[in-house]
Amino acid sequence: MLIAKKLKILPLIIFIGLSGILSSCSQEKNTGFDGKEYDISFNQDNSLIADLAKVSGGYKITLSGKGETKDFSLEDKAPWHSILPKIKEVEIKDGITSLGENIFSNINLDYFYLPSSLTSVSENSFEEGMILYSYADEVENANNFSVYFFSENIPPKDGKNYWHLVNDSPIVWILEHMNALFIGNSFTYYNDMPKIAENIAKNLGYDLTCDSVTVGSHTLEQYADPTDEYGKIVDEKLKSSTKYNYIILQEQSTRSYTHFDSFDKAVSTLKTNINEYQNTAEISLYETWGFEEGASANKRTIPQMEEEICSKYDSVASKYNLSVHYVGKVFSEVYENHPEINLYAEDNKHPSYEGSYLSALVHIGTMFNCDVRSTNFNGELDENVANTLKEVAFNVVF
Repeated sequence: MLIAKKLKILPLIIFIGLSGILSSCSQEKNTGFDGKEYDISFNQDNSLIADLAKVSGGYKITLSGKGETKDFSLEDKAPWHSILPKIKEVEIKDGITSLGENIFSNINLDYFYLPSSLTSVSENSFEEGMILYSYADEVENANNFSVYFFSENIPPKDGKNYWHLVNDSPIVWILEHMNALFIGNSFTYYNDMPKIAENIAKNLGYDLTCDSVTVGSHTLEQYADPTDEYGKIVDEKLKSSTKYNYIILQEQSTRSYTHFDSFDKAVSTLKTNINEYQNTAEISLYETWGFEEGASANKRTIPQMEEEICSKYDSVASKYNLSVHYVGKVFSEVYENHPEINLYAEDNKHPSYEGSYLSALVHIGTMFNCDVRSTNFNGELDENVANTLKEVAFNVVF
């Protein structure tokens, strides 16, 4: 019932290849395929029809009707075999139950949607390894393909691969549970940024739990010291039974350049400890941003302050082979190009909710190498503001 309901929300089950997104500068000559209809039913009784129609840059195939398609061989090729490179979209409507041999085997698209009625394919219906997003519970003879089954909510862990829709894009559910540990100060804990990051991740299909050790003004040097009150907590977490997939280190706001040697040494110490007790964790640095007070004190603009912070983070990251979450760089992009969005709290230093949301987007986009524009978790933000921040974060991360 869930699938049927979803199909009403998605009236057209279509594939759009990357090449189909791009507009063609020249119009193709009419080759006679536009508007052409073919009886491809198994019994050749017109119960299942394939329609061809012109779309930008090529053609779209629409299969409609009921039942099974016929098989196609090398001698009896699919009707569209002569224009295969020009096939940009395929829509398979509900009612089709089975796809025959070689029907789409030479069509090079990114993926196909299969309606809930389609429960069987031939081993050669598509190119080997093709990604299939199915609304059915099972698809017979699909071992040659990468099949994902629709699940609107986090699915049960039964060994199958699942997907869901986010802003009309197919997103694969990642059922492996993952843990992230943020080590930092108020730039991290304001607005409970780790929780925002967790919500964005879950919305994108990643089963992520975000933990943190944060206290105002604390430095990485203190966190690297097990005799420090909070350094002890970090030490205990690293030695605990919890296995962290990601550990993100945030230095105190200006210390990356005012006390660079201390910053460098602290990262080295923490990296050694993490490698000893959490040797599968990916370690990254959380680059912070420029702000009015810090920039004025050093006669810099806010973006210039951020550039100096960024250079220090890059230097340490390169030295210890770590990745960087360029939150500060994204702050600068918004500061310069979207002044209507205020990323700062009343003190013009700490992040507003918008700033924390932007920070979370960068963390998730960098950790999972994913397109954060696909998330529909906007938190407390207006949709237009959230979409602007998603776009900026995506452009900087990638």
